[in-house]
Amino acid sequence: MRLTRTITETNRAELMAALKAAPIGSVFELVDDPRTLAQNRLMWALLNEVSAQLEWGPDKQHYEPEDWKCAFMKAAGHKLRFMPALDGNGVVALGYRSSRLFKEEFADLIETIYSQGLQRGVVFPG
Repeated sequence: MRLTRTITETNRAELMAALKAAPIGSVFELVDDPRTLAQNRLMWALLNEVSAQLEWGPDKQHYEPEDWKCAFMKAAGHKLRFMPALDGNGVVALGYRSSRLFKEEFADLIETIYSQGLQRGVVFPG
């Protein structure tokens, strides 16, 4: 059985009871949320603006928000890794999981999106 819950004041006792009732040998993992939901919503709003407004590369393409997220993570200093594509044609980028960023790293990523976007003419609302 896998139980995933956000701990709140209202469910803390219920979660403690579930922990006490768990059989010996069960695994308990407590994970602090690396980034806030507000940060995540802001990141995707910004990436959608960049995707809609910015053409990039020699062929002036529009890229998907997920593609821009990878580019901005690289620009923010996150490690870039590749593996050969399964069909042998090119490579696949690995390791761009913003869900693993901590709040400060996520704030740096958002600042990079703003900065790089503004330098390239993206207009962000509000």
